[in-house]
Amino acid sequence: MHLCAGFFGLAGGTSAHSKIRRPQCGYLAGEWMIEQKIEQFARRHPTSALTILMRGLRDLLFFFATLTGYIPIHIIRFVLYRSVFGVDIPRDSTIYWRCRFFDPYGVHIGHNSIVGNDAFLDGRNGLYIGNNVSIAAQVLILTMEHDLSSPTFGVMGGPVFIEDRVYIGSRVTILPNVRVGVGAVVASGAVVTKNVEPWTVVGGVPAKFIKRRPVLNYVLDASTRALFQ
Repeated sequence: MHLCAGFFGLAGGTSAHSKIRRPQCGYLAGEWMIEQKIEQFARRHPTSALTILMRGLRDLLFFFATLTGYIPIHIIRFVLYRSVFGVDIPRDSTIYWRCRFFDPYGVHIGHNSIVGNDAFLDGRNGLYIGNNVSIAAQVLILTMEHDLSSPTFGVMGGPVFIEDRVYIGSRVTILPNVRVGVGAVVASGAVVTKNVEPWTVVGGVPAKFIKRRPVLNYVLDASTRALFQ
């Protein structure tokens, strides 16, 4: 079990990831059962000293994940993201510096994919990024949001899927329960509130269809990286 996954499971509370699990994490059956028991305890005893302690540890680890993003050496960030914070990322993909997370162990990235600097990746309900995906700088991807109709201003959400060969321009916001189809392009500054069809270009607030993109079959070179970023 990843260090952060064990702590975060007990923290529970405000996120919905206890209901939408991470199907690609590869946890052993015994570890799965332990996490379920911990989450049940947190829901039954939300104000207990143990639950508060685990929430504090969770928040501390989120802080350390943020600090990790400021390390200007790819290999060190990569090792820490994988081994300490549980980000599911292969060796041939990269996350540029100053990335921030909610529930980093809920983030899954495919092969030959690039996440630009200053991204915000929300793994609370599962964030799945495919192969050969290019995500530009300062992109915000959320899997939870407030329910504006809730009398308690509660939260709701769902997973986000970004399929193969998608290009997401800088400063794009993607909201929960969205699937960006294969080969789609999201123009800079767009706010994506609903599914994007494969091989289309969308833009605007909210994002709308602009034109179709030709079907392509390329492999990104994520191994050529800007030094100290």
